[in-house]
Amino acid sequence: MKKKWLAAAVIGAFVLGACAQAEAAEDAEKLTIAYQYGLAYAPMTIMQEQELIEKNYDGEIEVEWLNLNSGSAINEGVLSGDIDVANMGVAPFITGVTAGIPYKMYSTIAAQPHKLMSNNDEIQSLEDITSDHKIALVNIGSIQHILLGMMAKEQLGDAHALDNNLVAMSHPDGMAALVSGSVDCQLTTSPYIFMEAEEEGIHEVEGLSDVWPEGNVFIVGLVSDDLVENHPDVYDALVAATQEAMDFLNDNQEEAAEILCEKDDVSAETMLEWMQDPGCAFDMKLPGLMDMAEFMEEAGFIEEAPESFEAITTESAR
Repeated sequence: MKKKWLAAAVIGAFVLGACAQAEAAEDAEKLTIAYQYGLAYAPMTIMQEQELIEKNYDGEIEVEWLNLNSGSAINEGVLSGDIDVANMGVAPFITGVTAGIPYKMYSTIAAQPHKLMSNNDEIQSLEDITSDHKIALVNIGSIQHILLGMMAKEQLGDAHALDNNLVAMSHPDGMAALVSGSVDCQLTTSPYIFMEAEEEGIHEVEGLSDVWPEGNVFIVGLVSDDLVENHPDVYDALVAATQEAMDFLNDNQEEAAEILCEKDDVSAETMLEWMQDPGCAFDMKLPGLMDMAEFMEEAGFIEEAPESFEAITTESAR
């Protein structure tokens, strides 16, 4: 009888423990973060590898990381409520927030060098591009599209002068097409511009830095309105983790390069060179957001620019 009682007690304790664990799992906060590919998203890699959100949150939290190919896919996820934190180019964010997608910028994430590269020696400026030339960039409405529009406005007098030349390709596919000669130009960012510069017969078409200076924002971090309003402790942990990731990238570059090089399948030395390019910066308060918004309105990429910086950002971004 005593053995039966002891067995029952053990089973009861096990069941209670399992129920307690199940309840704890149900009570744990859940956070879904979406980001894309490339060196610009290095802070997200550091946050994930070092579990910085979990470290800065006082309680149980489950963080899911999603790699998606485009800002449009991320916007759809935010609209459906499946994504809480988004990372994307500043131009798709401006398009999304002015269209009513319920998120705000909580931080800038990175500045990265951009260049218009060509395999055609006859193309030295936009004036040399004819209707027969193809220009690869990641997507219509992407920041690369807007940057090309800025160049076209400056050199040709019309931001949309080259829209019919565009071919939408991912950065790596665009690089492959440029190297093979399938397209004549590609407007892209790091690390692709570094790799293309090493290819014979490929050169930079000058003029982009005249309209978009080095150090201006490229990637921004966004939070859903629901997260800010209903999960302030998670939001605070996200902000703290982002700043910690930035500090690590800036203060421990060699160690960071060791972590980041695995994703891009390059040596740590090469990754460190990319990180130390003058156009590469990781900071929560980079300039340029409203400059791009005003140009996008002026050039007809959006109907109306946001009324103010404060209207589309949270306190941590100001």
